[in-house]
Amino acid sequence: MTHFNLALITGLAAGLLDVVPMLARRISGRSCISAFLLYFFAAMIVFYSDLPYLPWWADGMGVTVMMSVPVVLTLVGKDRKSTPVIFLNALILGFLITVAERFIA
Repeated sequence: MTHFNLALITGLAAGLLDVVPMLARRISGRSCISAFLLYFFAAMIVFYSDLPYLPWWADGMGVTVMMSVPVVLTLVGKDRKSTPVIFLNALILGFLITVAERFIA
């Protein structure tokens, strides 16, 4: 399996891991698509980048947290309770993306 295909599969898996609980809570389709694409693209960026001054295990967390900031800023006025959940998901899924890139690739 090529590096690109593994990045695609990892992005699909991370996106699905984030969206399945959202679907169970009947969150809007636009929010689900947005969350799926965030982690899909984050996986592609993590697989093809290396953040300076961060250990290997923190690259994915850094990328996903940075990509989650615009989402959180959009939701600040509407739903403040979701902010810690979004950042926690970003940290966990970012770490899992990095682990997949490090040990499966």
